[in-house]
Amino acid sequence: MLNVLKTGAIVKFKISEFIKKHKWVTTIFWIIVTAIITLGIECSFDKVMPKTPIVVKEISDTIKFVHSYDFSDLNDSLANTHLKKKLENIELAQKYETEISKKGKTIRKANSIMLDASFPNGKGYSSRNAMSYFSFEMSSINEKLIEVNVSFFDDLILDDIYCLTLKIFKIGNNNQRIYYEEQYYNVNGTYNLIRIANSLPKGSFEFCVGFILKRDRMAEYPNTYEVRKIVSKTI
Repeated sequence: MLNVLKTGAIVKFKISEFIKKHKWVTTIFWIIVTAIITLGIECSFDKVMPKTPIVVKEISDTIKFVHSYDFSDLNDSLANTHLKKKLENIELAQKYETEISKKGKTIRKANSIMLDASFPNGKGYSSRNAMSYFSFEMSSINEKLIEVNVSFFDDLILDDIYCLTLKIFKIGNNNQRIYYEEQYYNVNGTYNLIRIANSLPKGSFEFCVGFILKRDRMAEYPNTYEVRKIVSKTI
């Protein structure tokens, strides 16, 4: 028994001396240990997060991947909670995107109505052509909401604008214009969005989109710089 103990001590001493002389042995030992631990972690997470994703839908050229998750194999409660929280955030984002996709458009902030717009001396207005200042595009007049996108060519004029204007006239017999609606809006910047509920009846309408300068607000007949479009509602 004594000889065995002596032999073990000698072997242990030789190993210790060998390690001291060859330091690379320690490095290799820890590389092997790290590899074993990493392999064990990957095997555990493969049970939770499959390596092969499933393509479930494609929206706007963006492919979304969804995995099947099994939380029963997670022993770390903190990791479990963290992963569940991430999945909840993804689910909320996808629900929000679904609502947006149902509307078929991206949500933008519309220009606010100028509730305190006033023209103290106003008796009417004088119309001027504004095709050199901006352009505007409209959504279909048959939609529940009508959106008017106004794009200015030069932002230098923005500081001089008092408000944006929207006038709607119904076109009657003999091309007669019947006043239907008028509204004033604050300016958002170079790009503006006017959104209104569509309560228009069937027929042809003229949309007049424009702006009034600050210097003209006190005039009896403020200049309204406008661009006009005629559209028809069929439903």
